[in-house]
Order: sequence, then structure tokens, then C-alpha cells
Amino acid sequence: MKTFVSMWAEHGVRSEPASVNDSLFDEFQASASIEVACAPLTAWELVTDIRRIGEFSPECIDARWIGGASGPSVGARFEGTNRVADEANDSEYIWIRPCTVTTAQSPERFSYTVGDRYDGTPATFWDIEIEPTGTGCRITQRFQHLPRGLSGVRHRADHDPPHAEDIINERLQGLTNGMMQTLQRMKRVLESTEPFSKT
Repeated sequence: MKTFVSMWAEHGVRSEPASVNDSLFDEFQASASIEVACAPLTAWELVTDIRRIGEFSPECIDARWIGGASGPSVGARFEGTNRVADEANDSEYIWIRPCTVTTAQSPERFSYTVGDRYDGTPATFWDIEIEPTGTGCRITQRFQHLPRGLSGVRHRADHDPPHAEDIINERLQGLTNGMMQTLQRMKRVLESTEPFSKT
């Protein structure tokens, strides 16, 4: 299998996104929600432990605190490593991007931006909200693409404007499915004392 790795800050000078696609990306957002039988603080402690994300996400396989950070606080930074396999071409694409915590409000909300491949300029925004319920809590994960963010999907859309909407919709479906899968795996851990594994 061929592996292609994209590390941020190794792609030269940041380019400008194609303005023709700005309106599409301005509306590019997704969300998923699940109810869990556990205390909000228990859920908060799990979702903010970014070192465990690889246990739950089908795409983000690893994350680590950087710049001296060791836990969730506003301004803390971490690097996330994502992986997508292309079985048809016997290849995989791995990308590593910087993330910056924008909200760390225990036990209600955790949010952060994900930077681009160039200088780490924010490209997307992720938010996790935890709301108490009568039986535990509701965890809602939200994704929003920044209007001028230079994510991988933005590059694909900008290089193929006639198919930009289809490219975004395909990515939107993948994100929504991945978010739901992540939340379901977290629910299994939060509601069980048994060890959890993806396999």
C-alpha cells in the first residue's frame, strides 16, 4: 500500500481560495448528537482527552498536545493526525494539522479550530456541547468549514468548480457518518466499565 503524508507547514506559501466557492463553504456544516447515560462531567473528561480520539474516530487516528499544553484550556494547541484509505488504488492519505482550543468550559463545551496545510491558519471549526438530561447527558458534535479556510476538500473543490457542490456533499456525508460513529463508540465506553476496542 502506498502512503502519502501531508504535514502542515511543509507546503510553502499559503494560496488564496477561489472566491467562486465561498458561498458553498460558508454553508458547509454538519452535526451529530447522542444521548448517554452518564454524568456530564464524565463525558467532558472523555471528549477533552484528545489523546484518546484514535479509539473512537474512524478518521482521526491520533492527537497529541504541543507547545507545552497538557490539557484543555483556551489557547492550548494540539496536532491531529487523520487517515483515509483508498482501497481501490491500494493507497492511504495521512494528514497532520495543528488545532487550537477556543472554548474549554467544563462540563458544557469544548471547541477548537483546525489549521490548514500551510501556516496553520484556521480552516475548520469543531464544537462539542454536553447538555444534562434526566437520564445523563446529550453530546452534540458540530463541524463548520470556515468560509475561506483551505482544507483538503476546499482544494479539491477549487480545482474542479463545476463539481464543487458534489465534492462538498460527499465530504459532508462522510463527516456526518464519522461523527455519529465517534459518538456511538464514546457512548459504549461511557456506559460500560468493560475495555473498548475498535476491532
